[in-house]
Amino acid sequence: MQERQLTEQQRSILRQCLWDLNLTPEEFLAILEGRLVKKWPDQAFCVARLLESVNWFEIVELIDPKRLCSFWTEEAKKKTRFKSLKEGMDFACRVLQ
Repeated sequence: MQERQLTEQQRSILRQCLWDLNLTPEEFLAILEGRLVKKWPDQAFCVARLLESVNWFEIVELIDPKRLCSFWTEEAKKKTRFKSLKEGMDFACRVLQ
């Protein structure tokens, strides 16, 4: 899978996740999509950070909801701090299947 070319708006959306990380928006997205593997932050952390930092409508501008559900693993659930987000993602992924 090749690197995606992001628009400035998409880069701005992803920057909301990067306030304490030394990553570019492209690197964050690559980790999220599994194209770049790091010990930290890992994919599960990036999924949780995305859900906790960006609203749903901006997320789906970047990532197809069905694809996002493929990233919604048990490990990502463990790293997501808010019960409402976990329940919302579980519901969205059930509906999308």
